[in-house]
Amino acid sequence: MWTIFLALALGMDALSASIAAGAQPISTRGKWIISIMVGLLHTVLPAAGMLIGLSLLDAMNWFGMLLLIFIGFQMIFAGFKTKKDQQMVLTPLKWLAFSIAVSLDSLSIGITLGITDLSDSQSLIFFGVAAFLMTRIGFAIGSIVTLTAGRFSEVIGGSILIGLALRMIE
Repeated sequence: MWTIFLALALGMDALSASIAAGAQPISTRGKWIISIMVGLLHTVLPAAGMLIGLSLLDAMNWFGMLLLIFIGFQMIFAGFKTKKDQQMVLTPLKWLAFSIAVSLDSLSIGITLGITDLSDSQSLIFFGVAAFLMTRIGFAIGSIVTLTAGRFSEVIGGSILIGLALRMIE
């Protein structure tokens, strides 16, 4: 039962970040690809964390924080541009950066699980499935918010990503 709660807790970053990213013009295909990447990374990174150990934990948190800040500021700047000036498009490279940024916390969970001998393959599958589903839900919510808030939803979304990034340094 703890695995389900931990999977949901891990997926919360993916949910809130995908709500923010849903403010961007992302194709349906892109949303599926990002969701799959987030789900896979939420499966692979805890497994890697079990193997790596604590030595890289701080560096990975800083890396994830910087990625989220970068994407967040791009979204905020895009929100202030007029439609004809708006060139911000989430490219596959940005999809990957987004997926990695929201999944890095699962690496630290993997490290913890490895140290405490609580790791098993079932947990990893739960982490991936929960993150995938929560990312899809987040994109759906983000699209709805965009319809109601217009271009300012990008500013709101970018601010959420920066807030998540700052939370990572606690």
